[in-house]
Amino acid sequence: MQHVKVKYSDKPHLKKTAGWWGKSWYRYRIWRDNRRYDYYDRRRRNMALRLGGLLLVGAGIVGYSAVAPRPSNTISTKLNTPIPFGNQGKNVQIVSRVFNPKTGTLQVGLRFTGTTDSLVSDINMKRFKLSFAGDRYIKTGQSEVNIIPTSDNTSVVQFVKLRPGFQDVRILVRDKSLDISNITAVANVTQESGSKIKKEDQVGTVIVNNDNKLTRDETQGVDSQKTLVLKQTKSEIHDQDKLIANNKLAIKKWQKAIVERTENSRSTRSQMTQMNAEEIAQAQDLIAGNESAIEDFKSNIARAKSNIASANDKKKSLHKVYKQQQNGRLNVGKVQ
Repeated sequence: MQHVKVKYSDKPHLKKTAGWWGKSWYRYRIWRDNRRYDYYDRRRRNMALRLGGLLLVGAGIVGYSAVAPRPSNTISTKLNTPIPFGNQGKNVQIVSRVFNPKTGTLQVGLRFTGTTDSLVSDINMKRFKLSFAGDRYIKTGQSEVNIIPTSDNTSVVQFVKLRPGFQDVRILVRDKSLDISNITAVANVTQESGSKIKKEDQVGTVIVNNDNKLTRDETQGVDSQKTLVLKQTKSEIHDQDKLIANNKLAIKKWQKAIVERTENSRSTRSQMTQMNAEEIAQAQDLIAGNESAIEDFKSNIARAKSNIASANDKKKSLHKVYKQQQNGRLNVGKVQ
């Protein structure tokens, strides 16, 4: 590109003795060179504007990537999804995850369960080992991690001083309980050498990704253990209230179903006087089916009433525990 540094009109080339033709030629050269200067000057200005714009866009991208959430390529563990760990049938699941981007506080609620659906499980959180990975602030120790038990089978993992734009955090759960399947009594040296194959314990990994599924709450603080324990007990009381409400609703529906089946049988009996033998047999089958269904409904109602009574007893005990916890008697397990 030609560089025209100074306008031609700024150069004194015209002689004082120049005639008409010299003055006309001089004016033409001024017009031509000024036009050429303006053309290249515009090109230089436009190029400078483009480069400046690119620099601003680049700086904006760098700044945005430093503060904006950047989800990783891993997928968050879904809420209430059991993740097995160890080799003795234990599971862990995320029940809550709340992040405050202002303070960098992330609280992840965990529940430990067994494989059975029994009301009581042999969960012993003292035997569970938790470790953490993911965001580099955790690896370098710039983020703090607190493990806070909130009941016999629930715990909250509290991440403090996370970056607002962290990618993901991972909680790795191991079961350190004694595995009796690896205990063998050997009769000779040959058996001893062949019995050293140990089954690897399964590591349960739960992932919290900084994506649109993560609940954000700018009022979330760094809760104390007492606060978290009280929240957990309140949640369990609320669960019992929901259980009672669901069973009461089911009882109403089953009672309505009993009334409907009874009316259907009564209507069928009233029409039997006008039926032939084959129709009467079919009608009797319908009535028998209604009576069998009614018996099932009554059994379901009895089971639902038992569930309500059990939930009410559980609520009473939880309210007592809640009062004790308010007075500082938390009585919760430990997690390593």
